[in-house]
Amino acid sequence: MNTGLFQKLKWLVILWLARRLPDCKSMTSSLGESLDRESTWRENLVMKLHLFTCEACERYLHQIEFLKKAMHAHGEHSGDALEFSAPSLSAESKERMKTFLRNNLGLLF
Repeated sequence: MNTGLFQKLKWLVILWLARRLPDCKSMTSSLGESLDRESTWRENLVMKLHLFTCEACERYLHQIEFLKKAMHAHGEHSGDALEFSAPSLSAESKERMKTFLRNNLGLLF
């Protein structure tokens, strides 16, 4: 088959599918959910067809897969809310900061 004809046919199929599939906004939420739960065969089919027609959503899927793997590698669980616990300052450190601000910026505490 002629390569030019094949490319035209491919783009016609992509355009036809793109008009019938959900838009990118609704697909991004579905893509995120698909990483956390088992999708139905219909959801998988729609997702794969959309990814066939949309390079941006395909890149988005690769990015969120990467983030999920990175979180698991560092001990985070995707189902849990992210909690960041910053170490608290000692009372002495807080007082030094207040004194510095008072002396240098004229702030009252």
